[in-house]
Amino acid sequence: MKASKTELRDFEIVAEQLGVSVSDVKNIVNSFFDVLVSESRKLPFDNPQKIFFKEAFDRFAVVRQIPFIGRLGPSYSRYLKWRANEAKEIKMVPKHLARKKFTKDEVETIAEMVLKGEGYAPPERKRNNNYKRVWLVGQEGKKSARQVIPKER
Repeated sequence: MKASKTELRDFEIVAEQLGVSVSDVKNIVNSFFDVLVSESRKLPFDNPQKIFFKEAFDRFAVVRQIPFIGRLGPSYSRYLKWRANEAKEIKMVPKHLARKKFTKDEVETIAEMVLKGEGYAPPERKRNNNYKRVWLVGQEGKKSARQVIPKER
């Protein structure tokens, strides 16, 4: 891990106070944060098929209060923002895939039907089936998101 100039200055100050070398202070700090990073990678939140409610989130989230640094640990509001951004990305589909293309012949037959008075029923829109595989995790366990989220009418 490459340290910035201000971090190196902080390492030097701590090294002078404790009477050890700067590289020892740097190694100690890096090894401490490596443990925190490895713990955070084990958390189950990076699963696009599960959305955790606050009480289930708090069961897994380990928050530490470290002197001179402050609170370290996952935040539920950040988690919700992250999930919302991820959901927007999933729904983004290229226009050429989302838009139904008509050939020239199809356009002519549709226009002919409308002019004759037969009418034309546009093809039905497909529903977004993202919620079929997503689970909401709470204190009582997990339940399908489609059981909770009301259908659009």
